[in-house]
Amino acid sequence: ENVEHGFSQLEAIIRQNKPDWKSALENVKGVYLIADRSNGKMYVGSAYGDSGIWSRWACYIGTGHGWNDELTKLINANGIEYARKHFQFSILEFRSMRTDDQTIKDREQYWKRMLQTNAFGYNKN
Repeated sequence: ENVEHGFSQLEAIIRQNKPDWKSALENVKGVYLIADRSNGKMYVGSAYGDSGIWSRWACYIGTGHGWNDELTKLINANGIEYARKHFQFSILEFRSMRTDDQTIKDREQYWKRMLQTNAFGYNKN
């Protein structure tokens, strides 16, 4: 709950493999938000399957973009320092690992509609 961390803060947590954070985040599925503090654009993503939010966020720390098309373009053009300086991560909702993956995907679509991240943010699907 109440996760609202900049990229650099999250990077330190993941690189240090902090056990309390890792345990909490690898044991939940969910929907998260990446806000670009430089322009207000947002990206809604989700973590499902067997690896939880920890694994998904670790991918962002490693790449700067998590292999999302629009974020990849942004980071390729500006470097990972852009993410370190401007990206803020938060959890919109989390669920038990027993939650069906389709439920998580449906909730992701709900948040994209509510926050209009397809029209005004970095989501393109």
